Amino acid sequence: MYRGPALLLADDREIPVEAELTGSVPSIGLPSWTGTLQAGDARLASGVIRRGRLRLPGGWEGGFAVMRRVLGVSIVWVRGNDQEASPADWPG
Repeated sequence: MYRGPALLLADDREIPVEAELTGSVPSIGLPSWTGTLQAGDARLASGVIRRGRLRLPGGWEGGFAVMRRVLGVSIVWVRGNDQEASPADWPG
């Protein structure tokens, strides 16, 4: 699990967010993670961001897709799985 600051990277934008993520590292298959991203930035709430990358402190970075959003609310629900970006490498 990771809770804390992150940087959302999408469409040449960098948006500071607060992330709450839960990860899975299966013995077979890709590592994956789900969670929420929250920001005071209207670009997150507008619905234009559908996928991107998330960078955590320390340099971990993984791709995500937005799974659910409520327009006008600055929280989105995301899912990521990336062979190169395991939740096992999240900062403590």
